[in-house]
This record gives sequence, structure tokens and C-alpha cells, in this order.
Amino acid sequence: MSRSDEANHGFTVPNVHYDAWIKDNIPDMTGKVAIITGANSGTGFWAAAALASKHCTIVMACRNEKKAAHAKAEIMDLHKGAMIDIIRMDNMDLASVRSFAKKFNAKYDRLDLLLNNAGVMAQQLVESKDGHDIQFQTNHLSHFLLTKLLWDKLVKTDGQARVINHSSMFHHLMGTTFDRNRMEKPTYTYGIFGKNVVINWIFFPMFVGFAMHDRWARYGMSKLCNVLFTLGLKERIQKQDMTDEIIALTCHPGIASTNLHNVAGDAYPNWKIVGRDYAQSAADGSLPLLMAAVSEGASNGDFYGPASSGEDKGPPRKTQAFGNGNDANLASELWDYSEECIEEDFGI
Repeated sequence: MSRSDEANHGFTVPNVHYDAWIKDNIPDMTGKVAIITGANSGTGFWAAAALASKHCTIVMACRNEKKAAHAKAEIMDLHKGAMIDIIRMDNMDLASVRSFAKKFNAKYDRLDLLLNNAGVMAQQLVESKDGHDIQFQTNHLSHFLLTKLLWDKLVKTDGQARVINHSSMFHHLMGTTFDRNRMEKPTYTYGIFGKNVVINWIFFPMFVGFAMHDRWARYGMSKLCNVLFTLGLKERIQKQDMTDEIIALTCHPGIASTNLHNVAGDAYPNWKIVGRDYAQSAADGSLPLLMAAVSEGASNGDFYGPASSGEDKGPPRKTQAFGNGNDANLASELWDYSEECIEEDFGI
């Protein structure tokens, strides 16, 4: 089983755009250093492989070191001489994030790209050891802390560094918003057919409303947080006139065949059909992330996604956040709440 089908229930999803786009759009990156969280699988793996092929030093920030080592070996087989390091980081543990940052800052003298890519999707309501919903902490809060701890390294690196937050189409579906009360005290709600009726599990939540599954609502909220975090960074970078030193960007992969869907399968059993007939490959899904990383025309606050009319698949292009992703007041509220959660001031 290959990377093309391991996350897709055995159905191979071909790479349509990846190879040609990498060849035509990524320059030589000798001397550059990139951190990619969740780089052992999915879009993170393919982004790591692409950047490594252009001589960028890759630091894989992964929870499972065995899987990270396997992914590193695969990339090394594809690209002889690739420079890849592994430093363990578990997004479900803020102490692990702090440990990662300490080790990275001691070992490396520059950081050109921070790709906040790791994520989980549609998880049951479980608290991390830090007391937060695991979707909120994994997808947003740990990346907020990581960015804060690496900020000085980013802004002191020669050239323009980039922070890229990997979001989702779910950041705006069904009026998703950020609600700190729901983060602190999540509530379970169900669809119009009741709690245990099979039909609630047949239709995808976007078609019947996020109320169908609280886990999807919390996922959408966590991905909105990615967009709002970029908005908060954008405003602070501009206010301090730092765009020559650093910019913040957001992207989303459309609908891509990644391991996220394996662990979310009980929340949406029909993903097998969607994955077989509709999703693009994880490699193609990594292209908006890569475009954000290397585009010469990138501006502070830009958003990238697939080029199809529904932004579900296709080559990457510049797009825009939707719904509450443009709400500066929500971005400020999230920023304050995130600082409370990590018990530190970001410092910018």
C-alpha cells in the first residue's frame, strides 16, 4: 500500500498537479530551514518532501518518532541527500511544545518557515492533560504557543520568514464562530432526527448543520481559530511595521485523502465513498501549503486554497477567508483567550 492509498481505504487517489507544480514553482532553498508539524503523514509529509527536494532543511515536529523516522526514510529514498531532522513534539501536551522549542532554538540559528500543519478532525470530546479540548489544543493552541516560542528566531532570520497556519474549508461552514464558553464547557447537540437515529450518521454534517455532531462543530471552530490566529498576527506585524522580517499566511487543502479521515470515520462513515470518488490526493492537497511557503507574490495575511469553484480540489491559488474568518474582534478575543490558556503573553 502506497502513500496514495493508505489513508483512503485502499482506493488509490492519483497525484494530478503535485509533480509539475513542484518542478515549476519551488526555487532552490539551500540554506533555508523549515519546521513542519505533523510532517510524518498527509499534507505535511508531501510538503516536507517537496521542500526537501529543493534542498531546504526540514525539521519534522511529530508526536510519534517511529512514524516520523519511517517518513524521513521515505523522503530520503525519494531525494538523496535530503536534510531532515526529527524533534519530537506532541500537540496534545504544552510541555512537549515547550521542550521542542527549547531544543530547536538551541540547535538552529535560523527559521525561515513555520508550517503549523498538524491536526486532528471530528474527535470525541476528550480533554488534553492541559485541560483543553484536544481539537482546540492540537489544531490551534499548541501552534499558538509554538509560534510565540519561536518568534524571536523567526524575526531575526535573514530575509522574510513566514508563519503558515493550515486551516480547512470547515472554518466557515454553517456559520462557524469562536465561542470561548463552548471551548471551556462544550455541549453535545444532535441533528433534527435525534441522538441515535441512523440517518444522522448517513448525511455529512455540512448538509444538515453542525448541530448534528458536537465534534464537527468543535472541529470547525478549531479551524476558524487557525484563520483568526493569522488575522491576529497580520494586524500585529503591520502595526509594528515588520513585514520585511515576517508575514503570516493561511491555507486549506480542500478535500484531500489524508489520515485525518481514518480517525474521523465514525463521525462520518460515508467518507469511504467520498474518498474514492471525490477527494484529491494528499500530495495535491499539500499544494496550497507549499504555495503559501514559497510564493514570491505572497503578502501578509494572504489565504491559499485549491482553484476549483468549490475550493475542494485543483492546483493552488490565492483565495480568501470567509464568514467569521474576517472578524477582527473575534481574532482579538481568540488571542486573549489563547494567552490565558498558555499562561504567557505572546509579546508582540
